[in-house]
Amino acid sequence: MRSLHRTLAPLLALSLLPLAACSTSSDTDSDTTDDNATAAPGCPPATSGTVAHDPTAILKYGSVPASSLDPIRMVEANEITVLQTIFDPLVKLDANDQPIPGLATEWSVVEDNVMEFKLRDGVVFSDGTPFDAEAVRFNIDRAMNDEESNIKGDLANVQAVEVVDDLTVRFELDPPNPAAFPIVLSDRPGLMASPTAVQAAGSSTAFSDAPVGAGPYAVEGPWYAREKVSVRAWDGYWNAQERLLGGIDFIETSTDASLGALQAGDLDVQYIEDDKVAAACADDRLRVMSSSTNEVRALLINQAMEPFDDVRVRQALQYALNREAITEALTDGRSEAATQWFPEGSVPYSPELADAYPYDPDRARELLAEAGYPDGVTFTAEIGGTFTAYVRMGELVQAQLEQAGFTMDLQLIDPAQMLARLYGTADSPPQIAAAPLAMAPARSPSSRFRERFFEDGRYNPSGETIPGLRDLVVQADAAVDPDERADLLRQAATLVSEEAAAGVPLFFVAGHTAMGAHVGGVQRGSTRSNMIFDGLYITEGRVPVG
Repeated sequence: MRSLHRTLAPLLALSLLPLAACSTSSDTDSDTTDDNATAAPGCPPATSGTVAHDPTAILKYGSVPASSLDPIRMVEANEITVLQTIFDPLVKLDANDQPIPGLATEWSVVEDNVMEFKLRDGVVFSDGTPFDAEAVRFNIDRAMNDEESNIKGDLANVQAVEVVDDLTVRFELDPPNPAAFPIVLSDRPGLMASPTAVQAAGSSTAFSDAPVGAGPYAVEGPWYAREKVSVRAWDGYWNAQERLLGGIDFIETSTDASLGALQAGDLDVQYIEDDKVAAACADDRLRVMSSSTNEVRALLINQAMEPFDDVRVRQALQYALNREAITEALTDGRSEAATQWFPEGSVPYSPELADAYPYDPDRARELLAEAGYPDGVTFTAEIGGTFTAYVRMGELVQAQLEQAGFTMDLQLIDPAQMLARLYGTADSPPQIAAAPLAMAPARSPSSRFRERFFEDGRYNPSGETIPGLRDLVVQADAAVDPDERADLLRQAATLVSEEAAAGVPLFFVAGHTAMGAHVGGVQRGSTRSNMIFDGLYITEGRVPVG
């Protein structure tokens, strides 16, 4: 094996989808700054200044459903927001989603297929268990082999984990993926749990009831799935200078109620939809920060189910929707219409695909006729009845589809059943063919391909993949040359587009974080899945920042 010992910062930067982070600017007595931030478009800028923070303050944060607090067992995609307050990852992502040290201080390629990670010294879990290379090996082995783990696919290329010494661990990777593997370790597979607590619990469910990590906060008291989780600061956290709160109360809040809850003081920080931004900006008690994201709203389909098992029907669906009109109607022009599954400016984005499926209802009808549906086709879509933004999106999609020969029967169901019916569970296969929903932000291009388009992807209800797609993504992750990697990812995106796989991307969500004027240190506008709490603070006396 050829020795390649080198650092990976330039290469890793290319593995991510670029996000244009922006928020208001503020400083604290702890040198907390929002260097990349501007206010949401149309919002007045905040005045920067120096304000003392209250280290005992409990921040109230809304709209974070969680059904499991064990990193290896995902139930809700948005759980990651809560998990990252309890479990520190080996690799962190900054406000622009670039990799930075976490529990690992540096990483390098030492052989073509071997990556070495140096670990932070002196770290302990909140139960006092030391964090070291053996703890890393334990966590990776658990994620790969525990029968309750549903993130095994994220570590499919890990062949062996070697403990070199207390603070050095090596991963043998086949195929190698030096550009993507550190990003994998910034997500669930890299969230480190206390081996002592895991072994004492005996099961994922029991550990989830009382999770123990090495993150900035520890769970306080019982927590309630999809309702409330409380976490509090604990003595001994290794990075206490970045933890400026006494704790966080996560309180599930509907998007319709979010603005009112902020104005009433029931919440300090909350993700809000586009249609709430103008009203929040007009309230001098609030501030709003916005960022572009790669979260995409879409009409998701199961292409293994009729009528979408025919590629001509899937392609007809693409021609049937006016994405620009839907984006304008739903986001007031604040978001980017989607012509493919990756936004413009991202590595896999292909200009050639931008006009692959122009709005053309007549072409949609022609394709339906070719597929054996000369009189049109009917299908059922479901959405959680309280997900107002998705319901509105579904109604617009329904009206447009009707003009192109599709009859979409939109059913409103219990939100708690939504994901299980769309994606299936270990005990039940998928039940529905379509849903107006979202693809959560992807930390790297390959993670979106793997989760959504590989046959074993956790968010691929069809269980099918496109011939040749896996090879392209694997080659891209192994590529050292950035141009080669970009070309391979664009080829993969083209395959997905030609097959009209997974559904119709409609628009990329702008993340909007609204907060009381007494909250500072917010690094970017967020969605439900990518809030950053490092450096976030509440001022002493809850006075306005700046």
